[in-house]
Amino acid sequence: MTTVHEPTPEEAKAALRAVHEGKEQVIKSAVGSRWMWIAGGLVIFLYSTANDLFPAAQPWLGWPVVVVCLLLALGLRTRVGGALFGQRVAVSSRSLSLSLKWRLLRIAPVFAIAIVVLLLVGLLHLSHAGIYYGALAGLYFVFLGPRFRLWLLRRQDRTA
Repeated sequence: MTTVHEPTPEEAKAALRAVHEGKEQVIKSAVGSRWMWIAGGLVIFLYSTANDLFPAAQPWLGWPVVVVCLLLALGLRTRVGGALFGQRVAVSSRSLSLSLKWRLLRIAPVFAIAIVVLLLVGLLHLSHAGIYYGALAGLYFVFLGPRFRLWLLRRQDRTA
């Protein structure tokens, strides 16, 4: 017959703390590095501005953005790309269990920004709505995107 070792309260606290720190490290890793959020915000703003100011370029303007996004996604999610960028391979947020409610909440700010821009453009009779949308979406992406994603992942982890 084997005896079961019952941990002391201190050992139990230490084990729970280690589990919590491991989860927190995975969540922070899923957010990625700060420069990626800044680059993403700039791409959003520049793409929206170019679409608004140069409508004739719209048919081909999306291709450079797609190529940059693919390169960055592959570069940060693979070992070879991580080595090229000097970054650790990021944990995909898809590996964290997110319910439909949390997935919908992740895209809610984008819709809110679109509604605010449409209301401002309509009420104030402003032109160049694409530039305003790009500026607001880019600023959100740079400053609030990482914080919102961390909040969502932490909150979702508590309710799971």
